[in-house]
Amino acid sequence: MKNEQEYIILQIQEDDYGCEERPAGAKKTVLVRMKDAKENERMIRQEDDWLYEQGIDEGDLVVLTENHLYEKWKGDK
Repeated sequence: MKNEQEYIILQIQEDDYGCEERPAGAKKTVLVRMKDAKENERMIRQEDDWLYEQGIDEGDLVVLTENHLYEKWKGDK
């Protein structure tokens, strides 16, 4: 995959929609705080269902590509 970057997931927290609720039909999102090998932190928004389907949780080594997180294969660690 092109432009992929590896990260460790530090924290997954519920997204804050402010005083407005999530728009009708919008999927639930979470904020993912992560760091790369150089200790640079980054926060991105991901669909909660996507992370669940991929089996991604805090502490996992992941690859970010095309705005989606994918779990790094166990054999690649």
